[in-house]
Amino acid sequence: MTPDQIDQAAALLKDARIANSVIECIPAGIRPSSLAEAYAVQDRFIELLGREIGGWFCACTNTVIQTLLKLDEPYYARLFKDRIFAEPVELNSSNYPPIVLECEFGFRLGRDLPRRAEPYSRAEVEAAVLEVHPTIEVVAGYLRDWPNQDVWSVIADNGTDGALVYGAGVSQWRDLDLVNMEVVLDVNGKTERTGSGANVLGDPLGAFVWLANARSRDGDGLKAGQIHNTGTATDIYWVEPGDEAVARFDGLGAVRLTIAAGT
Repeated sequence: MTPDQIDQAAALLKDARIANSVIECIPAGIRPSSLAEAYAVQDRFIELLGREIGGWFCACTNTVIQTLLKLDEPYYARLFKDRIFAEPVELNSSNYPPIVLECEFGFRLGRDLPRRAEPYSRAEVEAAVLEVHPTIEVVAGYLRDWPNQDVWSVIADNGTDGALVYGAGVSQWRDLDLVNMEVVLDVNGKTERTGSGANVLGDPLGAFVWLANARSRDGDGLKAGQIHNTGTATDIYWVEPGDEAVARFDGLGAVRLTIAAGT
C-alpha cells in the first residue's frame, strides 16, 4: 500500500468510529492485503482518531482459528482508556455496533516492559505482572458482519475492539492454575458458554509473553498500570439490549455487565 492508500483506509475507519456507524467493507483499492499493511492502517487510524490508549490485547490466540485465517501467530490491537470499565457496569447499546462478548484474562503490569532487541523470557514477563483480572471484552466491529470479513481488514479496524470490563485483580495469581481454570459465561441467569485458560494459546501467561514480545518488536512495549488482554477462553456470544452477563473464572473472580437498550 502507498502512504496515500493507508491514509484513505485509516480515514474511512476513523470516520466510522466518530459517526458510530458500520461500513460494508474497506474498498478493494485501499484494502490491506498483508499483516504489515493491516498494522500500518491500524497505526495511522489510531493516530488520526487521537484517543488515549489504556492497554493492548491479542486476538486469534486459538491455533484452529489461526489455521483457518492463514495466520502464523495471534495479532494485537489497542484498548482505549475511555472504554475500560471496572465492573459492574451498564453499557448503552447505542454507543456500539452489534456486540459480541469474550471472556478473557487481563494482565496488569507493575513495571514497564519497554522495547528492546532481545526477547523477554517468560520469567521476566511473569515478574513484571502485578495482578491478573477476570475480564469481559466487548467486541464491536465497525465492519458489517466482521467475522466474515478478511482478517487484514479486521486487524486494520483495531481488531474489532469495543470496550473492556474488568473485575478485581488478584496479586497472588501464581497460586492459581490459569491453564486449567474453568471459565463460564452466564447471560440472564443461564449458562451460555464454557471454556478454560487452555483455549488461550494453551496458556494465558504464554499468550501474554507473546504480546509483550510483539509490542517490544513492533512498538514501544507495554506500560505499567495498563491492562492487557490475551484472547478469549470461551466461544464468542452475541448479546442483545437488556442482556445481563456474568463471566466467572474459577478461583480468579467474576465480572458483570448489563447491555442497556439505546435511547
